[in-house]
Amino acid sequence: MATYIDIITGLLESGKTTVINELLQSDYLEEFEKIILVICEEGFTEYDEKKLEEMNIEILTVENESDVNDDLFIKIEDEYSPDYILVEYNGTWNISEILGLKTPFEYKFRNVVFVSESGNFRNQLSNMATVMQPHILNSDIVIFNRFEKLHQGMQKKLTRDIKNINPRTSVTFTNKIETDKILKERFLTVNNPENTSMILKINLKIGIFLAFCFSLFLIIEFPNAYRHTQSMVTVFLSILMQSIPFILLGAFISAGIQIFASTGWIMKQISKGSWYSFVIASAAGLFMPICDCGMVPIISGLLKKETPLPQTITFWLSSSAVSPIVIISMLYAFPEQPYLAVVRVVAGLIIGIMAGIILKLMKLETKDVTKGNRRTMSIGKDVLELKYDGTKGKIEAVFAGAQVEFFRVAEYVIVGALISAVLQTIMPQTMKSFIGNNIIIQFVVMTVAAMLMSTCSTSNAFIGRSFSNNFSTVPILSFIVMGPMLDLKNMVMLSEILKKRFLLFLATLVIIESAIVFGTLSFFV
Repeated sequence: MATYIDIITGLLESGKTTVINELLQSDYLEEFEKIILVICEEGFTEYDEKKLEEMNIEILTVENESDVNDDLFIKIEDEYSPDYILVEYNGTWNISEILGLKTPFEYKFRNVVFVSESGNFRNQLSNMATVMQPHILNSDIVIFNRFEKLHQGMQKKLTRDIKNINPRTSVTFTNKIETDKILKERFLTVNNPENTSMILKINLKIGIFLAFCFSLFLIIEFPNAYRHTQSMVTVFLSILMQSIPFILLGAFISAGIQIFASTGWIMKQISKGSWYSFVIASAAGLFMPICDCGMVPIISGLLKKETPLPQTITFWLSSSAVSPIVIISMLYAFPEQPYLAVVRVVAGLIIGIMAGIILKLMKLETKDVTKGNRRTMSIGKDVLELKYDGTKGKIEAVFAGAQVEFFRVAEYVIVGALISAVLQTIMPQTMKSFIGNNIIIQFVVMTVAAMLMSTCSTSNAFIGRSFSNNFSTVPILSFIVMGPMLDLKNMVMLSEILKKRFLLFLATLVIIESAIVFGTLSFFV
C-alpha cells in the first residue's frame, strides 16, 4: 500500500499551520495508525502537542534547507514506518528539492497545496516572484484565506495571477468551515486513481486465490479434473519460462536507455505542435522504452504542461510499438515469423499518427479534454525520475531502474499468463472451432481481451503467442498492438486528468482504426 506525502507550502504567516490544523481535525486521518508531521518552518500559530500525541502523530522538525536530502524520508521510514506523511514546507525554500528526493519505493508524493494570505499576495508576488512562482507552478491547489474584506474584482485578479503562473492548479477562497470541507474532499483517497488500481489488483489476487482453492476442491472431488489442471499449469509455466528471462534483460536495456539517452530535444519538438512534430512524436518511444503503464505519469505531465493534445496522443499510442524492447520481444516470441515485428511497428505507427491527425483536424486542444478541477496526479517515482550523479551513479540508477521495470512488468505477465492458460484449457472445443472459422469474431474477442487483460506492452507478445493454436495471426497482432492502447488500468489512471467522454471517444477511434488496419493486413499476412 502506498504511503502518501502531502505538502502544505507558503510564506511565513500565510496560514499553513491553520490549514494543517483543520486537516488534523478531520475524520480523514482516522484511517492511519502512524502519521508523521514534518515541520520546516516555525510560525506564530502553534500545534497542540497533547492532541497530536493522542492522535499518534509524531513531529519531525527540519531546521535547515540542507537537511532536505535523500536521507530525510529514508530516516523517517527507518525510525517511524508511517502510514501517512504531512509536510509543512518553508515557502522560501526550493520546492523542487523535496519533490526530487529519492524516497522509499512505496512513498508517493501526492498533493502540493500553496496557502496565501489574500491581502498581501500581490505585494509578495511582486517582490518575491522568483521565490513564490516555483511553489505555485508545482501546486495542485492554491488556498487564499482572510479574503473577507476583498471585493469580487480583486478575487478575480488574484485568480488570474495564479492561472498565469500555473493554468492547471485549482484556486479557492475559503474560510475555516469551507477549508475543512475542501481538505476532506481533496485528501480523501478513496477515488485516487492509484488506489483504484490497487483495489483492482487486490480483488484480482483474491480471485486468483479463490480460483486456486476451487481447483484443489475439483481435483479432490473429481479426479478427472486433475488432467485439465495439469494442462493449465503446463501452459502457464511455459509462458513464464519463455518470457521472464527476456523481461529481465529488457528491464536492464530499458533502464539503460532512459538513464543515458537525452530526451529533452524530443519533448521540445513534440511541444511545437507542427505537422512535422507528428513524426517526432511517433518515434519518441524509441528513446523511452518503458512499458505502457510507465507512460501514464509522462503523458499526465505533458498534458499538465499544455503540450498539444494531438502530438501527445500520437506519442502515447505509438510509443509501445516503436520501443526497442517491444521489437526484441516480438522477435523472441515469434522466431519463425520475424516480419511480424515490422508489422507491429508499422501498424502501431499508423494507428497513432492517424489518431493524432484526426484530433488535429477536429481542432481539439488540451484544455478541451482535460479536467479543470481534477485531483492531483501522483508525482510517483519512476525510472526517469531516479536521482544520480556521475558514471557510478548512472550505473546504480540503471540497476535500480531495472528493478522497478522488472517487478512492475512481471506482475502483469503472471496475471496475463494465468488468464491465457485458463482460457486455453477450459474453452470448449466447439467454441474454439466456431471462433477459429470467423476472423471477425476473433478480432472482437482479441479486442475485448486486450482491454481486460491489461498486459504490459514489453511482454504481451508472449501472451499473444500463447493464443496461436486457437486464433489466426492477424487477430493475435491486433491483441498485441491494441493492448497498450486500450489498457483498462491506464484508462482509469488517465481519467483523473482526461475527461471520460474523451477517453471513450479515443478508445472507439482506436478500435475503428485498428479494424481498418488489421482488416487490410488480413489480405497480406
